Amino acid sequence: VCTEREVLRQYFEENGKNGFDYAYRFPGMNKVQQAAGRVIRTPKDRGVILLMDDRFTQADNQDLFPREWERFFVTGKDGLGHVLQEFWSEDH
Repeated sequence: VCTEREVLRQYFEENGKNGFDYAYRFPGMNKVQQAAGRVIRTPKDRGVILLMDDRFTQADNQDLFPREWERFFVTGKDGLGHVLQEFWSEDH
């Protein structure tokens, strides 16, 4: 937590908005999407983006996913290999 983020959070909360969203969630998800954009650059590219944190299973965060991310899987470390093998073996 830094002072700048807390000032932003407080400002939005005082103006009837969800300060946490504006100070933390939206900037954080923006960085996640920017990083993911480095994986897929053209329509022919294929890749896997691993979001390895339980917070990404929360509906509030999933609602911020771009529509291109509508096909996603939640798995544990034991199922990850199977999901990746299935992805790379699909015909596209």
